[in-house]
Amino acid sequence: MLKDKLVLLVDDEPTILSTTKAELADRGFTVKTANGAEDAIKAIQSLKPSIVVSDLVMPGTNGFELFQEVKKVKEFTKLPFVFLTSVDDYYAKKFGKEIGGAAYVTKPVDIDELERIIKDKIGEK
Repeated sequence: MLKDKLVLLVDDEPTILSTTKAELADRGFTVKTANGAEDAIKAIQSLKPSIVVSDLVMPGTNGFELFQEVKKVKEFTKLPFVFLTSVDDYYAKKFGKEIGGAAYVTKPVDIDELERIIKDKIGEK
């Protein structure tokens, strides 16, 4: 059941957060947002989401660093992470996969693709 699954959306752009949150909510997801990596770390600890969808390029801690920080916590080693970014770069995609990211999606967001990935990674069909 999608409502039992929490998606944490992390981005430093309020427009991306609100638009993507609304589109995912329309598709039955429960979505919380974090404005950047520092907020995301607090939100992950308190909300314990089913999946994290994170931007890569953010001020301070980037999406890869956020992923690596979260994965240091035993409780979150299996937490799926989707990188959602405007960085359409072969090496960034390769690195995202090598460190254990669940998927790498480029902006503008294809909401159908993002929905499929999230459902696949959290075990919903």
